[in-house]
Amino acid sequence: MSDQRLSAVDAVTHEWSVLLDTALDRIRHCVGQLSYEQLWWRPAEGMNSVGILLRHLRGNLKQWIVEGVPQLNGSRDRAAEFESPEQQTAELLLDDLSQVCAAAQEVIRSLDDAMLAEQRQIQGFDVTVSGAVMHSVPHFVGHTHQIVQLTRMQLGDEYQQHWSPQAKRTRVPL
Repeated sequence: MSDQRLSAVDAVTHEWSVLLDTALDRIRHCVGQLSYEQLWWRPAEGMNSVGILLRHLRGNLKQWIVEGVPQLNGSRDRAAEFESPEQQTAELLLDDLSQVCAAAQEVIRSLDDAMLAEQRQIQGFDVTVSGAVMHSVPHFVGHTHQIVQLTRMQLGDEYQQHWSPQAKRTRVPL
């Protein structure tokens, strides 16, 4: 970001985009430490694995921001994100999630003041565009923390920390 004063909309959309980048970076860091079996491990029946969470994040971000904000027709099978027996590789899941994140950031960066107040119906909810983004970005960050926790549960002392006190501080902490 330059030293020029940003509009409130530009500042907010920039921070939403940074949060998605930061969370995706943290997700990649965790997934990079997991084996295929660990990616799909669930702490108990009915609980989510990291792989399931990656599919869910992709579906939510796509539905709410990529398709919902610009009012595109989409088809999301939310239940399949949690129940599908198909277990993709980490590389495929991360590629899919990265593409949807990039598309969501493009939509977010295109928003202006008037658009933020526009109404949408997404997943049966009547929301403003700003409400849709303010739902989806924190949702993404929340599940990112679950991915970190699931990774740490499995790796224990072998877990490699993502951040150190000496690290350059250029982004919002996550």
